[in-house]
Amino acid sequence: MNYTSNDAQLFYTTVGRGPDLVLLHPTPCDHRFWLRVAESLSGRYRVILPDLRGHGRSEAGNGPISVQKLGADVVKLLDVLGIQRALFGGCSIGGYALYELWREAPARISALAFCCSRPQADAETNRTKREEWIAKIRQRGTGDFVDAMLDSLIGPTARQRSPERIGEIREMMQAVKPEAVIAVQQGLAMRPDSVETARGIRVPCFVLAGGEDGASTPA
Repeated sequence: MNYTSNDAQLFYTTVGRGPDLVLLHPTPCDHRFWLRVAESLSGRYRVILPDLRGHGRSEAGNGPISVQKLGADVVKLLDVLGIQRALFGGCSIGGYALYELWREAPARISALAFCCSRPQADAETNRTKREEWIAKIRQRGTGDFVDAMLDSLIGPTARQRSPERIGEIREMMQAVKPEAVIAVQQGLAMRPDSVETARGIRVPCFVLAGGEDGASTPA
């Protein structure tokens, strides 16, 4: 199903029936990242799975893909579906979007789950690395970037237990257009620090950090 948010047509799908639960995927994946989780919860929740702008079947729109745009996209989706409040979970950039959602629309949130989504803004070294990747992607496409993301984000335990998932996630990542990957990296580099936002959250909140996630450590 599609809806329009500002300058982009965006895709979402739903699984199950019950209280509304919105799950936001990491980059550069799409809504399929959460499908197995959604199916396991479908007997208790209506799980709403959007493709974030620039991912999957969603258009990127114009300019950097900022957390402000992603948060506004989520609010628009709630409005389209007639949802006043929902539960939310986000992984990586999906969690960054939830910090923004809490800043702008806390009344729409009944509970939050952050998966590998640190509240700190990028350090200068991280921004420099993103700029280097942007230059490489402009020259050679996303192949090296996808390989690096897979190496960084999928630890040895996951590779051993679910080797079939590596190919599935690689396919999702390869489907994201180079210009969208660049727009995401630009947006992530400029995202605001959310430490004070996290301290101010006043709904039930679950925080998960992967011990083998090289990009977002438990500390």
